[in-house]
Formats: sequence, structure tokens, C-alpha cells
Amino acid sequence: MGFLLTVSFLIHGLSLFCIILLYMQVTKVKRIERLHQQNINKMEAAMSSYLAEFQEQNEQFLRQLRERSTSLSSEMEESSAKSPLVDEEDVPVQRVDLKSEPSQSLHELLSIEENQKHISTSFDELTTDQIQDLSGEEIKEFSVYLKGKGLTIEEIAKHLHRGKTEIELLLKFHQ
Repeated sequence: MGFLLTVSFLIHGLSLFCIILLYMQVTKVKRIERLHQQNINKMEAAMSSYLAEFQEQNEQFLRQLRERSTSLSSEMEESSAKSPLVDEEDVPVQRVDLKSEPSQSLHELLSIEENQKHISTSFDELTTDQIQDLSGEEIKEFSVYLKGKGLTIEEIAKHLHRGKTEIELLLKFHQ
């Protein structure tokens, strides 16, 4: 009988110890959830203030744009009212010689084309280390180049070691 009583106390002690451990885990999780909720509230406040500031800047920009357009339209009306209309007979006719030389020579056009080919071949020869060292503008140019070659956004992102969304945004802003 004493043996069973001892075993019962041991089992009760072990269960009490497990309950204490579980209670500590629950309080730890609740504390983490509270901290997470506080961080979410801070982020929401920061984003809402940023959006409010952004909206204010947009409204200010629109007001300035409207002011400029009204001032330009009034200036154009004033200038059109001040300047008399010109008769077509008074305007001298300029003759263009169709046999004249073009503004850019063939050599200039060929050098521009060779530079573009050189850029495309230099893009093809980049190693992964060189790709990681590219600046923002070079990454943009390279992603546009790869898109022109027919690669998908996922393939470009994999090739540049960047995120798919980052490449999508680069290409969207390029358009």
C-alpha cells in the first residue's frame, strides 16, 4: 500500500511539473504574440502616415500642375491674341534637296550598331560573380536585354540571382 502511495505522489509531481512547463510555454507564446501585434500596429501606423504624406504630395503636385496649365493656357491665349495671323503667301517656301547627304553617315550608323552588338555579347559573357556585382542601372539594362531575347521573368530572375517581383518591377518601370 505504501508503494502505491509513493508511486501516486511521483505521478502527481510529474504531472504538476508538466503543467508548469506547459504554462510557461503558453505565456511565452502569448508574450511573443503581443510583441508581434505591437510591431504590426507600428508598421500600420508608419504605412498610414507614409500614405497620407504621399497623398498630400500628390494633391500638391496636381494643384501645381493645374496652376501651370491654367497659366500656360492664359499665356497662349494672350500670345495668340497679340500676334497677327500669318498668310500662307507671306511665308517663304524652303526647298529640300533630296540628293543631299543624310545627317548621319553610314560609318556612324555602323559604329552604333557594332557598339550595340558589343554590349549584347558582353552581357552574354558575364559570370555569376560579375552579375552579382552589377549596379542597379546595369541590372535594369541586363534584364531588359534578357527580356528582349525572349526569356521569361522567372528565367531572368534565376539568371540574375534576384527575386521575381524585383525583375517584374524593373521591367514594368522600364516600359
